[in-house]
Amino acid sequence: MPRAIVTAGLGETIRNLRLQNKIQAKQLAAHIGKSPAFVSKLENGSIQSIDSEELITILRFVAGEESQIELAEKIYKSLKLKYSAKEIEDQLWFVNYDTVTCLLPIPETLIDDFNGRIERLGITRQYLLERINANEALSDEERADNSITSNQWYHPKQKNGNEQSIKIQLSENRLNRILDKGYAAAPYVFIFCILFYLLKIEQYQDVVSISEEQNEALMKETTSILNACKFLSISEKNRLLSEKQSQEEIQETLNSFDKDNIEILNDIISGFKIASEQNIITTNKKLKAFGKNMHWDLGFMLRIISMDFSSLKDTSVSNRKILLSEIEDLIIKYKELPEDQNRIETY
Repeated sequence: MPRAIVTAGLGETIRNLRLQNKIQAKQLAAHIGKSPAFVSKLENGSIQSIDSEELITILRFVAGEESQIELAEKIYKSLKLKYSAKEIEDQLWFVNYDTVTCLLPIPETLIDDFNGRIERLGITRQYLLERINANEALSDEERADNSITSNQWYHPKQKNGNEQSIKIQLSENRLNRILDKGYAAAPYVFIFCILFYLLKIEQYQDVVSISEEQNEALMKETTSILNACKFLSISEKNRLLSEKQSQEEIQETLNSFDKDNIEILNDIISGFKIASEQNIITTNKKLKAFGKNMHWDLGFMLRIISMDFSSLKDTSVSNRKILLSEIEDLIIKYKELPEDQNRIETY
């Protein structure tokens, strides 16, 4: 099972997100079935590594996020409070989450481009897969090293500094499903590798060994094409946004999912403003309560507000009041459950 190296940045991020969402260390410990001492050691960096799946469970719990992309965004924002973009790139645990674990929506035009290049090159999918899994940019020692976990970023032993490498192992089924538009989303690194090797075959045919300069140029070209298609890792999106000077440029960088998110949030804020104009004192009181509930358990509250109350549009005012009363009674019921029935657990 892949393991993530615990860095100071990871420990700080877990602690910061936990405190922001008012989660006690003992609550986190109970959620993962560990002791509070384990959580303390994890947050202060006394633990060297942690199972990758367990790490994702921890991050989702302390961040109150279920969406992989939203979680990555929240983690990046937390890291930005202390670290530069370059320092964040050196956090292998985040790079792995950002480019390997996180599933990004795949633009259909990008897949059309892939299939068009395959057809023009006259190659088979099997040939492309063999080139990808050959990991041609790695050294002979790295390719032969069975201790290196596939599809996980690592620091090469034979190189100095914080240089990163990854040994790709893409299955035939996964490649076919991507190219057949069978997946709505995929990890950044797989889409990057597919395009990278298509470009390499276009420019160098069967040549395997190319210079570092040529390899770097191919990587830049690959990134540029993915950016143009709005297929962006969280790190890359934030890098591009930091370079933008105007709101118009920012809008050009955002993909349709980001734009939808902004539009939805603006619509919600507009509704709150209307309510404030009608009765600002009452609205403020209710919004403070909503904020408190949100910090209590964001995932739970998102489920509550996403329930289709609009389907009750033909319900009378009297029945709506009864519904609210019944909901309030349910809150009291669960609040007053005996302690043995109200333990912290995953819902």
